[in-house]
Amino acid sequence: MNASRDRENVTKKMDKILVRLNLVGNKQKQVMADLNQQLKTRVDSAMKELKTHLSSQDVRKKFTSWTLDEVPKVENSWHITENEMEKLLKIRLREIIEQWEEDKQVFGDARKSLVQHFQKHYNVVEEELRDLQGAAVDDVDVPETDPSAWTTTQKVILGLTGPIWFPFGLVALVIGSPIVGIMAIKSKVEDKRKLKKYEEDKCAFMADKAAEYLEKAKDENVLKSFVKDQMKEANLCLKQIEARIPELIEADRMLYKQLSDETRTQKEIQDLYQPIMDEGSLLRGHLAVFGVKELRTNDISNEDLDWKENASSLLGYGMSGVVYHGTMRRNGDDQPVALKIYNAVLDAKNAAVIVAEVDLLR
Repeated sequence: MNASRDRENVTKKMDKILVRLNLVGNKQKQVMADLNQQLKTRVDSAMKELKTHLSSQDVRKKFTSWTLDEVPKVENSWHITENEMEKLLKIRLREIIEQWEEDKQVFGDARKSLVQHFQKHYNVVEEELRDLQGAAVDDVDVPETDPSAWTTTQKVILGLTGPIWFPFGLVALVIGSPIVGIMAIKSKVEDKRKLKKYEEDKCAFMADKAAEYLEKAKDENVLKSFVKDQMKEANLCLKQIEARIPELIEADRMLYKQLSDETRTQKEIQDLYQPIMDEGSLLRGHLAVFGVKELRTNDISNEDLDWKENASSLLGYGMSGVVYHGTMRRNGDDQPVALKIYNAVLDAKNAAVIVAEVDLLR
């Protein structure tokens, strides 16, 4: 296609394309800044909502209310006893957050909206690049649209096109607490004192411990780490886009430079590529023949079709074949169909055209 064009016109078109490509490159920086801000905004919003929930009186009451059946028994060591308390506190906090998420869907909605937002902006940039590629290889005008007005409906697969959900491993991993072996070793006297105090009123002691734990859980640094973890799939999507767009732009720059720097004559290009194109067309034809004869033979059998090669059934005709009216039996029902009979015998030269038309009709 490039060989058939006037080189002066090609050069002018490539200059315009490169200008547009630079605009796309500049625009993608703005896009990435916007996407990163969107992620930050969502994380901050989710963190505030979760902190508000954990600060409510209902949560505080539920988290600090314990019965004798719920609190751990007194162990031989204070460290072991306290560790059992920590485990129960983590479980209860996890249950509270899980129930909140189930009711409010804060993380679920945020993940979904972020991924959709990211995909839309990625599609916008990719479609603009596709338009430029089309302008480079086809006889079409270079797009002159304002990058800020880009729109698209195309779906791009990033591995994250559906709803995202992953289980809450969360509190036990994110909201840390002392466990056996990491607390400073205290005197046996103090350990016994704490064990005695706990044994005197387990429920009250557990309530105080829970109130302390809840305050630590509401710390913004802790919550932000947790919320970011819940948004990790959306963050991964953003990282993929951030890496992918520059790759696409650079690939197009290389393509356009190659086309712009072309110095061979039209005849030299044709002499080089025509044999390759002919060989490729023949190979494609042989594959099409194989596909029709070996792979599609069972699609429709003659027993399923009822048609007559006469004037009353004729629907139309052209250079390649004739179209008749007929019926086809499917699942016990007769359905009206249009049946095209090709004039030429199927071979490697016409098979690709026939297959392409069949696929179009399907």
